[in-house]
Amino acid sequence: MDHLSKFLRGLGHWKESLLAEKVDLYKEEICNRNYNNFLGLTTVGIIITCGILLVGLPLSEYFTFNNQIFVLLGFCVILYLIAKFYLHKKKKYITLIFYCALSPVMFMGILMGTFLDSQVPSITIMVFLCVLTLFMIDKPWRIFFYITCSAMIYAILCYYAKPKSLFLSDMMHLVAFYCLALGINFLTLNERIENVESFVKYKSKSEIDLMTGVYNREVGLLKIKQLIYNQIKGSFIILDIDDFKKINDHFGHMYGDSVIKEISHLIKGYFSEEDIVLRMGGDEFIVYSINLIEMNECRRGLENLLDSLRSSAIGWEKGISVSFSIGCAINDKEEVDFNRLYRESDQCLYVAKNSGKGCCVIKK
Repeated sequence: MDHLSKFLRGLGHWKESLLAEKVDLYKEEICNRNYNNFLGLTTVGIIITCGILLVGLPLSEYFTFNNQIFVLLGFCVILYLIAKFYLHKKKKYITLIFYCALSPVMFMGILMGTFLDSQVPSITIMVFLCVLTLFMIDKPWRIFFYITCSAMIYAILCYYAKPKSLFLSDMMHLVAFYCLALGINFLTLNERIENVESFVKYKSKSEIDLMTGVYNREVGLLKIKQLIYNQIKGSFIILDIDDFKKINDHFGHMYGDSVIKEISHLIKGYFSEEDIVLRMGGDEFIVYSINLIEMNECRRGLENLLDSLRSSAIGWEKGISVSFSIGCAINDKEEVDFNRLYRESDQCLYVAKNSGKGCCVIKK
């Protein structure tokens, strides 16, 4: 029974590693890494092909060029432009694009090992099976499926393209390199996925304000700037606790900190996970909400937030009423400057503070 339980645990571990469901938890970081690898790979391809042309063209008497080098250069340039001007805003598609980009290269390797050179043993496709998928991170079973399909296509074409003796020899090599490709990819993928997991956990700790659990100032503002740069519309909201200095003076800093924590939890729980919530410092918070774009909807949402605070138990144990004022600027245009949004929200906050506090002022 002990051996059976160990065997079953081992199978469970292999299944978990093969499915790698944790990839879905760290999709954003994996997409970023795949994007950087894709961009780097196409850049290297452009540099190498241009280098060959620059060296070879002046010495055309000694070098023979065929159309393949120009096709490869054009292919790399097109992929680079797609990555630079399309994928940097839609990185969620990078894994699919990576497979699509590798497929013509893999198919060229298959043709080179079959119909284009049918009288010699295949080398290129064997290397491609082991190497090409190492440039990307994905669930192991998907990469195994891709390698398996490529190997099967090669085996079928090899059967029709090569003499029987050479076909059998190539099949023996294919089995060996196929197993090698699966082994290399399995080991490296799991190690890289674990590396991503460790990095994301470390990064999330360094991004979070330890007291409140929301983004700290530096990281939160950077994320908002990225959203604005990518023309993601939303509301830039500044929230400031009213008369917080009096709370600190009367009840001490420890109680003041507990008020900040409770209010941060209220704010974070009210907005969606897609929205950016950060602590600017002291008793001031900033939110960039991509769900509040229309004026009436924004006003209704912020009024509901104020009502949530009024109906909460924050401050009851000390017999005080805790409130905050809100300044908001709506970003519903394609090109808006971050500093302008910040300035307009701050001006609205100033008006709210001078209008009795505990209210919101919105600028469209």
